[in-house]
Amino acid sequence: MQLPFGEWLPDLPDHVNPGATQAKNVFPAVNSYRPFKGISVTSSNALTARAQGGRAFKSDGGVVSIFAGDATKLYRLVANSFVDESGGTTFNTASEGYWDFVRFGEKVIAFNGIDAPQAWTLDTSSDFAALAGSPPTFRHAAVISNFVVTGFTPTAQNQVAWSSFNDATAWVAGTNQSDVEVMPEGGAVTGITGGQYGLIFQENRITRMDYRGGNTVFSFRRIEDNRGAVQGKNVVQVGNLVYFLSEDGFYVTDGSSSKPIGANKVDRFFFNDLKDSLRERVHGFYDHENKLVMWSYPSATGSSTANQNDKLIIYHIASDRWSQVELDHEIIISFLSPGFTLEELDDFPTAGTDDIDAITVSLDSAQFIGGIRSVGVFNTNHKLGSFEGSALAATIGTAETELVPQSRSLITHVRPLVDTTSATGSLSFRNRIADSFSNTSASSMHATGNIPLRKSARYFKFNLIIPAASTWTDAQGIDIEATNEGYR
Repeated sequence: MQLPFGEWLPDLPDHVNPGATQAKNVFPAVNSYRPFKGISVTSSNALTARAQGGRAFKSDGGVVSIFAGDATKLYRLVANSFVDESGGTTFNTASEGYWDFVRFGEKVIAFNGIDAPQAWTLDTSSDFAALAGSPPTFRHAAVISNFVVTGFTPTAQNQVAWSSFNDATAWVAGTNQSDVEVMPEGGAVTGITGGQYGLIFQENRITRMDYRGGNTVFSFRRIEDNRGAVQGKNVVQVGNLVYFLSEDGFYVTDGSSSKPIGANKVDRFFFNDLKDSLRERVHGFYDHENKLVMWSYPSATGSSTANQNDKLIIYHIASDRWSQVELDHEIIISFLSPGFTLEELDDFPTAGTDDIDAITVSLDSAQFIGGIRSVGVFNTNHKLGSFEGSALAATIGTAETELVPQSRSLITHVRPLVDTTSATGSLSFRNRIADSFSNTSASSMHATGNIPLRKSARYFKFNLIIPAASTWTDAQGIDIEATNEGYR
């Protein structure tokens, strides 16, 4: 009998859960789970303190620039080393705040919601400098049509302001279409997405912002009442869709309406697992390669401290399935690989050596090809890396099943449908729904591909464990060898 690893549904009780009861350190794919890899460090040095934001941009001339910020400084990655580009300024980023970046033409604007926004011209600047034109201080921003649109100033958290038409350095309201809009209901602005139209997220409202021109400039149309996005950096735009975390769970909107993606699946699990006092540390991002929307967060039960997030919750768009990852880190950023020359590869961080032959990451990796969109991550030592390390130790559990309706079964062995030779497994079992689960000892996979697990019971779950650093690509389910023992 084959039993697939179904959809991870931690919000459902075991006895009615048709999917996977565990999906740890893996990410979903269509009809399978795949290994999630640990951090491979790419920067040769570290930021001075905990990373609180970063982003990569590719200029019109094809040069990739990677920026990052900590509490007091802004940096640029130069020849694989972070260089202080703060221009002599000491910043004041809040302990639970973050740096964010937006591009307007060849100008990159960095902002943290407290200090004056900073500007960098790609391929030209040598230091960040205060953005000209007396812009507001803001926590959120996006480019909508031909304007930089901002939200959440310290003194007007429900205010949206935008630059002059096609000019990020002119901010006089009423001049060249620059203006301000106060959102009287819905609470503080918590996120902005851009494009031909914009979405303004507040704590309890979502508003669509369309360019009209003339005296109107922008029209504002509510698309959601009594639902918005929580504070933090959790709004993730993927094409024309926007994924976000609301007070009652995870949602997606197409700019007209929203629908839940985590209800009766992971919402309850997430909020129970989140360290609520650090909820502003929650931040979302998109993995273009694997088509995953992920949210990083500090957990209430894991190893998180005041200085780091320790978990990810992952949503696979195509399959509408979830998983989780346990991994200490600081922040995850949207990333473009900088590219490396052969000479620079000799300086690529390896275990105690600068020998190019010691590099464990494939030279075909996106790490080494300039301009490839990927995901960057800062480890707890403030160094930049990518998820290109060894596979993390993975655990996947099947749904609870009664192999023969109304009968006990004797399982003699199981065969995991996974392309590895190093897996172990165990059984969780009980005879009544009211009973707590008992567990067999873990057994290793034999050369035949079978795991010997002999147990008689009525209800079973199978738990697959794949050790860290194992080589594998897909885990689909298990093949069970069992006999019917009848009603006794």
